[in-house]
Amino acid sequence: MRYKITLTAVSVFCCILLFSGLLSWKERFQPVSNAELEISASRALLLLEKSSHIFAQKGHCASCHHNTLTSMAAAKAVTKGIPIVDSFSRSRVGAMVATLKFIGNNNLMNTFVQAKFLTPYQLLGLYAEKYPAGFYTDLGVDYLLSQACADGSFQAEYQRPPLESGNLHLAAICIRAIQLYAPAAKKAKVEALVTKTRAYLEKATPEVQQENVFQLLGLHWCGADAAQKMKVAEKLVSMQNADGGWSQLPTMKSDAYATGQALYALSESRMIQTGNEVYQNGLRFLLKTQDNSGAWVVITRANPIQPFFNSEFPPYNENQFISATASNWAVLSILNALPDKNIVASNVADRSQK
Repeated sequence: MRYKITLTAVSVFCCILLFSGLLSWKERFQPVSNAELEISASRALLLLEKSSHIFAQKGHCASCHHNTLTSMAAAKAVTKGIPIVDSFSRSRVGAMVATLKFIGNNNLMNTFVQAKFLTPYQLLGLYAEKYPAGFYTDLGVDYLLSQACADGSFQAEYQRPPLESGNLHLAAICIRAIQLYAPAAKKAKVEALVTKTRAYLEKATPEVQQENVFQLLGLHWCGADAAQKMKVAEKLVSMQNADGGWSQLPTMKSDAYATGQALYALSESRMIQTGNEVYQNGLRFLLKTQDNSGAWVVITRANPIQPFFNSEFPPYNENQFISATASNWAVLSILNALPDKNIVASNVADRSQK
């Protein structure tokens, strides 16, 4: 009799442990709600859009951190049905076109900062704004084609890491910008270069987070097969830290710059579902580290090449440029976790007909 009572007690205890474990598992893997993601992205976008205008006015140019990435984030928000009023879009487009006139023109480059990564980012930003191809975009494409090496790489500069660094980073954004704006007359040349760049990316064995991110994005844009992309994606996932975030370097802590990039690459390449535990843990890290203003603050590790000015982005000091970049990547990765508005509308219509 005592044996049966003991056995029953043990069984009940095990059931309680199992039930509590299931509750804990359900709570731990509960996806972040769309409402939380929409609020987070909207708060950040308000800051980014205003600051992008102030930067262009004070800096007299368009930057990757404040302007081009903000255009990409704002365009993504529209596809997700985020109710934003982007009154600074025209300002960003004007600044990007004005900047492209110099950085994408071989005859005028000495009048501006000589950095290869500027031209592809301007083109990516303009494409997000639906800017039509024309004389200046053609100049930009010709410049990028002239910078391509025989192996499909573009040989990056390393003046201001992390944004201005990385051969795979530069190769990926250059080839994407060329694809988006190359005129039909250059189709054969572009296709040949895409093949070379894809082979270059496939052979690379990067160790730094950003290089892995753009190896994956570059392979996706170059049309690599799923197996090749998955190898890179698995390596990128293995770099995720225990707190759910990613680090720019192994010696650094997790931050929004690295985490936003990693999540964006994994989702944009379709190598991971945004409901996956890996992605959800990354989203939780971003929501947890977003400050009260709506920004993600990151500490710079670049040596400045221009006098500091305040673009009115947190933390309002020399760390605001990298923080704006990080906030844009964070927003892009958050928006990728939301359904497209046409899918939402379709689901609503289907339910109304039932």
